[in-house]
Amino acid sequence: MDFLEQLLARLPKTPAPIRGFWIGPYWTAVRTDLGTGLATTLLDPGPTHGEHAQRMAGAGEWIGRDARELAAGAASDFPLARSAGLAALNALLPEPQGRITERNAGELAAEKGAGQTVGVVGWFPFVPELRKIAARVEVFEKDPATGYALTPDRAERLAACDGLCVTASALPNRTLGGVLAAARPDAWKLLVGPSAPLCRAALELGFAAVCGARVVDAEAVVRVIQEGGCFQQIRRTGGVRLVNLEG
Repeated sequence: MDFLEQLLARLPKTPAPIRGFWIGPYWTAVRTDLGTGLATTLLDPGPTHGEHAQRMAGAGEWIGRDARELAAGAASDFPLARSAGLAALNALLPEPQGRITERNAGELAAEKGAGQTVGVVGWFPFVPELRKIAARVEVFEKDPATGYALTPDRAERLAACDGLCVTASALPNRTLGGVLAAARPDAWKLLVGPSAPLCRAALELGFAAVCGARVVDAEAVVRVIQEGGCFQQIRRTGGVRLVNLEG
């Protein structure tokens, strides 16, 4: 059972109707009475037209249904269903309990990674500043030939890192397990991004902090998502609050 499946098993049994469901080219959002959850939008490279086109099951019929049904898609083999499932799961999580801060994840990374070799799985705006502070920054992004596959070269580079900043997109694209397996047991780790589930269970994976986002103005956020905006544009609306849950 992977991490998202574990979270699904822990969800409250009380039904939570879906009040809104939006899939944009970059971000997916699901709204319930408990809150609005975000997740990066993943698309399969398969056909977009015709009989075998990728499609979201139940499209047009989700409003009013139990969000736990949609959240179950986080365990699907279909990328778009995983995006919707993670957004629904995040919409069902309560306010995080524990040590909460609102510092930028880049500040945490700089604080922990000064003078060290830091691995960055994905890409974040704070990488240029981190390069000035860390002894070395190893960036792991999708490769045109191998995709996200954990090649021997990547595994060796990951094992050489003193700390890791891991994109929360590693959850829906199913690469998180390989990254954690390749990392040194004593390496500090941050899970970073609006897709990150802000809950104690994520810290139990070995992360020093989970750096995510809470939606405080769903209408403003959804407007940007619908118009094809990126997360920097979402942030400029003031509709999200960056939140760090630290161990």
